Amino acid sequence: MRTLEVIITFFKIGIVSFGGGWSIVGIIRNEVVPRWISERDFGSLIAIAQSTPGPIALNAATMIGWQQGGFFSALAATLSVVAFPVGAIAAASLLAKRVKLNKRALDESLRTGSAAMMLMTLWALRPASADPLLLFFAVAAFALSAFTKFNALWTILGSGAVNALAGPAIRRLLGIQG
Repeated sequence: MRTLEVIITFFKIGIVSFGGGWSIVGIIRNEVVPRWISERDFGSLIAIAQSTPGPIALNAATMIGWQQGGFFSALAATLSVVAFPVGAIAAASLLAKRVKLNKRALDESLRTGSAAMMLMTLWALRPASADPLLLFFAVAAFALSAFTKFNALWTILGSGAVNALAGPAIRRLLGIQG
């Protein structure tokens, strides 16, 4: 019975996972926390899913399927999360040969949906007790990356390094708990 629940859940996730990657994390979180895993375990799941090759939804389906029912549940969950996208691509390929699509409008629709899912992910992963200093570093790294020619990777790594090295002293100076 639990395997069937996992299959249905990840099939639903597969239906809306056209944004892929981080855009789907919020939806996965809403479906699996606290039903199968805790908030803390979800954070670990995302860290592990990011450290392994492949899409987050696929890795999450495999890990939760394994946790809920072993090998066959993991296999079923993995297949269920890709079933709809693979079927949709096959159907779209067949239709594209027969119907003239407005590709620009389709792309714009998918981008809008992906942006909404990214906002959902940001909301779902917000810290329960946001550290103002971490929020400052996140906003500063975003602004530096988005509005200058600084490389985003180095900006993110730099803000993390500054927080790791100077964060405790800055928190003490400002009287921030954390």
